[in-house]
Amino acid sequence: MEQVRYLSKHCDITVLVPHPWVPPFFDRLSAKWRRCKNLPSEETIAGVRVLHPRRIILPKVNSWVWMTLSVTLSYWHFFRTADLPNCRLADVDIIEGQFALPDGFAAAWLRRKFDKPSVVHIHGTDVHTIPNESRLQRWLVKWALSHADAVRAVSRDLAKRANEIIGTRDEGQGTRKKVWVVPNGVDVSKFNIMPRREARRRLGLNEHRRYLLYVGRLVPVKGLDLLLNAASIVLKQRHDTELLVVGEGYERANLQKLAEQLGIAQRVYFVGSQPYELIPLWMNAGDVFCLLSHKEGFPTVLIETLACGTPVVATSVGGIPEIVHDGQVGRLVYSRDPEEAATKILEVLDAGWDREILSRHAGQFSYERVTEQLLRMYDSVMSKA
Repeated sequence: MEQVRYLSKHCDITVLVPHPWVPPFFDRLSAKWRRCKNLPSEETIAGVRVLHPRRIILPKVNSWVWMTLSVTLSYWHFFRTADLPNCRLADVDIIEGQFALPDGFAAAWLRRKFDKPSVVHIHGTDVHTIPNESRLQRWLVKWALSHADAVRAVSRDLAKRANEIIGTRDEGQGTRKKVWVVPNGVDVSKFNIMPRREARRRLGLNEHRRYLLYVGRLVPVKGLDLLLNAASIVLKQRHDTELLVVGEGYERANLQKLAEQLGIAQRVYFVGSQPYELIPLWMNAGDVFCLLSHKEGFPTVLIETLACGTPVVATSVGGIPEIVHDGQVGRLVYSRDPEEAATKILEVLDAGWDREILSRHAGQFSYERVTEQLLRMYDSVMSKA
């Protein structure tokens, strides 16, 4: 939403987020249906207008195929019947869908139906995982990417994957550029350097300890089992070092059990979810940020932590190498071997890092610079539509 807020300085933006449609009298059957019926049809978030057309939901049916169908029908009905200022079809210049399914497909379909240029914004799972789950999902993703006027990929890795799905060899083929690489952005006014001692004081951390840091969801794809195994090697060699795990997820109990089995439970702190405004404090407090994921698109969390002047250790997957230049702002891990990960963490702990250089590296991904790239893409799409 922050990127949308920056874009809104240059163009009028209306965001559509469907809410469930409640059949007549169903709100009398349960509190859940009543809550759905009473959801607002319009609101303003961060200064951006957000409208909530209704979509049909089926109990216990939430497949990607059904979501794609219901969301597409919801948007189609909205544009046919809406009579709101700045939301008539005549007022629309571009329709953009976030994620290939369901919204990207809807945007591409509306483009054909109403002759309005469309952009599909892909993030990772929508092209790496969803197409592999069934032939129909793969067809839906391919149709969305092929029929959109442009595809925004947040990394070169995702752009390559998008071209593979579409069936093109080069994103510059033909008379127009189809797949654009426009990375995620970071708010450098919120994520910036502050004295590490001050950050630790405000969080109640020991200023004389050294901290490995993870911030994110506690789910298997993030590779936290590898992080704990690597941390057990590091902590046994460095008695002044501890691991901070910020975030929540269904893997928490399993990870706490693993920490106990590894004998490091007393030096691993699961601090749970934290308010967004405190995340820059945690990133300033850490000595090394660790992200040992199995898969990634273009993890904004790495840009944010670098903007705070903290070096990183991350696996060389997805778009991570496009953020982390090995040896310059941290180290990359090329295997699932805890020994390699631990070695890289120790190297980063021992190296002398210029926090200002790390922060300037992250500055290339500021919302201002990303907005400039997005506006160039939109101009190209509109000029060729």
